[in-house]
Amino acid sequence: MSKKSPLVTAIAFALLVAAPASLPAREQIPAETRETSYAANLSACESESVLGTIRARFSRTEGRFWQSQAEIVAIDRVRQAAFRPHGLDLIPRRYCEAVATMHDRRQLKLRYAIIEGAGFGGLGEGVQYCLDGYDRNHTAMPGCYRLDR
Repeated sequence: MSKKSPLVTAIAFALLVAAPASLPAREQIPAETRETSYAANLSACESESVLGTIRARFSRTEGRFWQSQAEIVAIDRVRQAAFRPHGLDLIPRRYCEAVATMHDRRQLKLRYAIIEGAGFGGLGEGVQYCLDGYDRNHTAMPGCYRLDR
């Protein structure tokens, strides 16, 4: 009977561990069926409450933190980019894109997400947005990519 060297045993073990195993896909249990469930009933991208929130928050942030008079005067060409793209078992999100017309008539790409349960204190919908050229804190860089789903 031949003795195997420890090196051969170690290499065989490493190959066995490193070999890709065919794992079953992750089970996705819809968030609506959880004990504390989500309804996945989100506002539409065109919702005036969502667009109004974006306009007001943008104006307030620009004035308060950047001493800027920049304003979004219109939001056009609104479209849904994705709805729950990360799976049914995660917090429901709707990703949207639009074109924002600024006070100086420039037109910039606007990306935003409507997120269930992300409002103040975890109640209601939350809205996250990014306007190309105005991501001053670099929170969604590069080019608002974080909200480009």
